[in-house]
Amino acid sequence: MVTAGNRAANKVDDPLQSAPDLAVEFITEAILEGRIVPGQRLIENDLTRPLGFSRGPVREAFRRLDAQGVLSKALNRGAYVRILTRKEAMDLLLAVEPIGCLIATLAAQAVAQAASGPQYAEFEAALLPYQQGKEDISESPSQRRNFYDVLIKIGGNSQLPSILPVMRIHMLRLQISSYLGAGDRKMHITEYAAIAKAVLAGDAKKADKAMRLHLKGQHDMLASLPESAFPEPRVS
Repeated sequence: MVTAGNRAANKVDDPLQSAPDLAVEFITEAILEGRIVPGQRLIENDLTRPLGFSRGPVREAFRRLDAQGVLSKALNRGAYVRILTRKEAMDLLLAVEPIGCLIATLAAQAVAQAASGPQYAEFEAALLPYQQGKEDISESPSQRRNFYDVLIKIGGNSQLPSILPVMRIHMLRLQISSYLGAGDRKMHITEYAAIAKAVLAGDAKKADKAMRLHLKGQHDMLASLPESAFPEPRVS
């Protein structure tokens, strides 16, 4: 499979992918795959070598990711992967709630309009693994991201991908993952299954409620975590 790092290292000739674009993609994929972790300092030279770029594109990537809230810059210490405080994490969930509910609602409405035709079969195939709990989305950031991608694609709103702060949500999950037990992960899968079932039933109200309950559960879980889940970043 060709990843962002493969494309950057091989310098694929894509007029839509500039060197800073590829550097951003390389860093975000590394975060999602756990090769770069929350709180980790990023060294320009460590990135220029695998990417085959000069420092300019890497610095531009740092600037873009800083603007997105993925990286933070420390005076005279470079950039590091953002760690959210407890308040920032709570604020993030509060901001995401109406967007998440809209995503679920639009998807359910689209399924209802599709009735039982070929398009419904396509929607069902995309969501069925989640409905049945076969995708362990609590373990894999890429699978969690795919779930939201599927819902957004079904709903058909072209602006949602640029509005939903996907990377910050996944980074928060990575930040707190070591504090989650088997019960937390099972509940997460169950909640996503409930959302998928409501969407496939074409029930917008139930889809909205299922998403709202999921996000409330996430909020309560964050509130119960110890202070050590929200450490000060080590940037030395």
